[in-house]
This record gives sequence, structure tokens and C-alpha cells, in this order.
Amino acid sequence: MKWSMGSIGMAEMQHPVGSGLRFLRMLMVGVASLALLSLTLMIVADTFFRFVFSSPFPASVEISQLIQPYVVFLPLAYALATGSHVRVTLLTERMGGKLKKWVSCIPYVIGLIFFSIMAYMSWLNFWESFVINETMLAAIKLYWWIGKLAMPLGTAMIAIECAYQLFLVLTDATGKAEGSG
Repeated sequence: MKWSMGSIGMAEMQHPVGSGLRFLRMLMVGVASLALLSLTLMIVADTFFRFVFSSPFPASVEISQLIQPYVVFLPLAYALATGSHVRVTLLTERMGGKLKKWVSCIPYVIGLIFFSIMAYMSWLNFWESFVINETMLAAIKLYWWIGKLAMPLGTAMIAIECAYQLFLVLTDATGKAEGSG
């Protein structure tokens, strides 16, 4: 039976939860892509206006600080689902059968615990910032909570993805999907 960490595709489509997670992952990647595009365009326009008209955008550095977390945190679950995260397989590639299956569960369990804690703690940080309407020290009024929302969203999504990947490994869904396709 062959299966791998970060499987995506047929096994995902066999589970209703999988197709819902796929939609959420793609939504997060779409938002992150738009954030990166807007960040790039803002920096180019700010540089252009700064050097051509000697009039930079007010608070462009601060605005970029609010956008960057969306670029970093939102695509984490997609990277896990597609197997894009760096992993060392020196030992696991030599294993077979049930041992490989159980060893493959370890990173997902650790990830689930770690990212769940991160999601909870970052949510508390976001919520406190939101409640007090925390603003940045900038030329225009910018709210910190806008940028702080990205971390709980991204870490909650990757925690859910870790749980889903763990489910796929434990139910051998990825092995069945790869064997049938």
C-alpha cells in the first residue's frame, strides 16, 4: 500500500469534508495572492510617486506591515495539502507498512497541537486588538487588528488541515486513492 504525506486529489474528493477544505484552501490562497499583488502594486506606485513627483504614499510601510501576514499565513494549509513543506524523509523512505503509517502520523499530531495553540493564542491577541481598536503609529489611521487577523485564520486552517491529513493517513484513504488512480 502506497501513500504519502500531504496527499491531495482523489482521496480528498471521496470525502465531503475534503471538498469543503479544498474550497477553503483555495479561498485562502486567492486572498493571499490578491494581498501579494496589492502589496507589489502599492510598493511600485509608492516608489514611482516618490521619485517622479516627490510625493510618497502616506503610511505605505505601515500598510505593507498589515498586508504581509496575509501573504505568509493564509497559504500554509495549501502548502501542507500539496506536500510543499520541507520534510526530511531519510528514515521514513526506508520504512514500510504499518510502521511508516504510524511514523507518518507524528508530524500531523505535532502540527495539530502546535497550530491549534497558535490559532488560539493569536486569536486572543487579535481579539484584544479589535476590542480596544488598537491603531498603528502612522500618518493615517490604521488598525492593527486588520493585520493580526491573518495569523489566527492561517494557523486555524493549517491545524484543520493537519487533522484532515491525519484522518487520511489513519483511514488509508490516500493509499486507496493512489492505488485506484
